[in-house]
Amino acid sequence: MDLLDAVARQVRRTPDAVALTDHQGTRLTYAELDSGARAAAGALADVGVRPGDRVGLVLPRTAELFLLELAVLLAGACFTPLDQAQPPDRLRLLLDRASVALLVTDDEELAEASGVPAVRPDALPAWGGASSRDPGARPEDPAYCLFTSGSTGSPVGTLISRAAMDVYVAAYARLVGASPQERGAQIGSPGFDVTVDELWPFLSTGASVHIASDTDRSSPRALVDWLRVNRITQTYIPPLLLESIFRLDGADLGDVWLIRTGGERLATYPPRGFPSRVLNEYGPTETVAGAVFCDVSAWADRSILPPIGTPLPHIRASVRTRGGKTVAPGTPGELYLGGPTVGIGYLGDDERTARKFVEVNGERCFRTGDLVRELPSGELEFLRRIDDQVQLLGKRVELGEVESAAATHPAVRRVAAAAPTDDAGRAERLVCFVEWHPGHGDADAAHLRTHLSGLLPDYMVPTEVHMVDRLPTTPSGKVDRKALLRARSGPPRTALTPQALVQVWERVLGVTGLTVHSDFFLHGGDSARAMTAVTEIGLRLGLRVTAREVFVHPTPAELAKRLTEENQ
Repeated sequence: MDLLDAVARQVRRTPDAVALTDHQGTRLTYAELDSGARAAAGALADVGVRPGDRVGLVLPRTAELFLLELAVLLAGACFTPLDQAQPPDRLRLLLDRASVALLVTDDEELAEASGVPAVRPDALPAWGGASSRDPGARPEDPAYCLFTSGSTGSPVGTLISRAAMDVYVAAYARLVGASPQERGAQIGSPGFDVTVDELWPFLSTGASVHIASDTDRSSPRALVDWLRVNRITQTYIPPLLLESIFRLDGADLGDVWLIRTGGERLATYPPRGFPSRVLNEYGPTETVAGAVFCDVSAWADRSILPPIGTPLPHIRASVRTRGGKTVAPGTPGELYLGGPTVGIGYLGDDERTARKFVEVNGERCFRTGDLVRELPSGELEFLRRIDDQVQLLGKRVELGEVESAAATHPAVRRVAAAAPTDDAGRAERLVCFVEWHPGHGDADAAHLRTHLSGLLPDYMVPTEVHMVDRLPTTPSGKVDRKALLRARSGPPRTALTPQALVQVWERVLGVTGLTVHSDFFLHGGDSARAMTAVTEIGLRLGLRVTAREVFVHPTPAELAKRLTEENQ
């Protein structure tokens, strides 16, 4: 595998250079990363892990997690990282879907309940010496499996081959200028495809990668401070955080010369004089990660929303009709992506794989489901989704999966999920509309959210639940989500004061003694808690707020002023 060879070359060239550091104080040189990963790879082989096997990794986001990802690749197997913050039932479901040969976790309850062989990470190196044997993995074997939300009601696992990962990592490293002089940042959640961007292009070129804590990566002000103190030179920042950083007065980013962003639509350009170059990135998990890029700092025409740009050299992008025919430049159509980084397909879902991974002119392509158009400059502009998928806080959400989970509640007769959007067409929140069984009603809304919290990750739990007598339908018989959103009403409004928001801040953050000038994020807030605050403000104050507004106006005084202006 070219990636493994590239990392091995860096080990030989600069064994004492820092490869990984994390917020727990761990500092691994390239020699230490290599030694630890090879020892763990030998241990994996000793317990029967073979090429193509999937190894589940449910661990904190530390240097140890990424060392073990490297170990799995060295063993010829396929790593499957899952975010520990997900509900236990969902983690067990994902592990079952992945059919993992081994689970590596420090969560003893999960290990016991998963029904698969499991081991603690600190036990692995003790099982065998450093492994230098070739496991015999083939380029077409899977390198990793990442899960995303599924339209049929269940999450789906995307398999990416070792060959595809090799091509992508090398191309991305060239794109961003990864080198031994770079200090990269790691802030993405485990199981999110952006971690491929954050880690492997840098470790394969001798750079150092620094892992931010959850607190540092969740707050605009805290992230700026962390980037400066750690002398980071380039980083990924999701659009929600980045747009908040654009609005900070006098933000000092230190040595950061390049910021990569993506995962959802970027709705604004960097302000004039912004010190870092901003690269807008578009790409589905099914083609590794980024496929199309635009340097929005250099984009002259700011009368349109930031484009997604042009494809990497190995990517062949085409814009097509529903029937698969190419459209004329400037005509909207579905984006197809072809080339060597197109994934293997969906784990255990041949029908979905056949529908989304198609052959066009002799080349295997992925149908993205995104409507785009080619601008006169040749860059691509994202318009909207063709289906019911939305991007929320940078995460992919299929409304069908939310609906399927809600339908398991015994009081629910029929249900529909929808996502109101902002002026840029981005999802602001998830809203659930419910036909209750006789004898149930709005009093069950809180119980439904609690039920969903045990089945879905926080970002997929609707912040609003509304009762309807009957779900409206379109002429074709589908649920009319637009009609539902137009007709939804909120709870009775109460007088809004900054002090009322202080009470919400204290309830959500679990602290006391806050003032109207207390910053939500400097007192333990993060993106998940921001969504909880949005729900609390809706339920208790009758106001519709977005997580973006909490990021931009993080104190009760600022947010109260903003909301008062909106409702005058």
